[in-house]
Amino acid sequence: MTSRCFDVSWLALLCFLSLYLLPLAVYGVDDDDLAEKRVEVAMRMIGHEVLMSVGDCDSRVLPIKRVDNRYQISFEQAFGFDPENLISILEYVMTETQVAPSLLVETQQCETKEVVHIFEIGRLDPDVLACKGRVLPTDCYQLFVTIIDSNHPNAASDLPVITADHDANFISGKGLLFGITFVLGLAFLAYVLKKRAVTEDDPNLIQIGESQFDTKHLALSFENKTVDLSHKEAELLSLLHTSANETIEREVILKKVWGDEGDYVGRTLDVFISKLRKKLGADASIKIVNIRGVGYKLVYDN
Repeated sequence: MTSRCFDVSWLALLCFLSLYLLPLAVYGVDDDDLAEKRVEVAMRMIGHEVLMSVGDCDSRVLPIKRVDNRYQISFEQAFGFDPENLISILEYVMTETQVAPSLLVETQQCETKEVVHIFEIGRLDPDVLACKGRVLPTDCYQLFVTIIDSNHPNAASDLPVITADHDANFISGKGLLFGITFVLGLAFLAYVLKKRAVTEDDPNLIQIGESQFDTKHLALSFENKTVDLSHKEAELLSLLHTSANETIEREVILKKVWGDEGDYVGRTLDVFISKLRKKLGADASIKIVNIRGVGYKLVYDN
């Protein structure tokens, strides 16, 4: 199944809020610990943006490791990329996270440990950086990022630090309710934004009830499960969708989907309707209704 990528940079920020700000509000954390967590979030954002830049929205960024004074960003799959894109990614992440004023970034081949590209960003003019425009071939790479200014506070002091009186019962019923509401709210927002991004960014994706109809790859997705459609099934579903909640006569369907091909018999349409019903069966928000003696219509449940 062909994957469809969409911009989820906002999702990384939501993860930051859910994973770090919520525990912070409940337990409290010191500046050094918070600064370290913010650096880790920034490193993961770098890895995520690298994969997105090469069209990979399926494989994972592996757990961030700190090796001496460097942060190691590893990837699940091999890839090739243009170092100039990496420079743009670093500029974007540094602006968004304020992680540091200057970074040293090394690209290392996984097995040989050979440094195939290195640059410093923040103190040097990006226009004079070496190896711009020289695309690295597909291979296993790791990024090693060094924060040049070790005194930089990573903007930790800009975030409120809520401390708790450990002698008190600070995890009260209200606090627990707030935590649950906070996480559920983020999850709902992520779902809405993801759904909107998928449908708005890709004109080949059509929202049918709670399902996604991919007209390009002839597939129907519902709750992370995808089924393939035949060419005729896709044409039939598209026709029913364009006249949703309206009856389409059998003769009209046969003419528009099969035309003058002559490759259908009396019950061909009924067979294809049955197939579509099975593939749409998991989505209770839609159904194909038979209007006896007339035709069919796709009905959305309000």
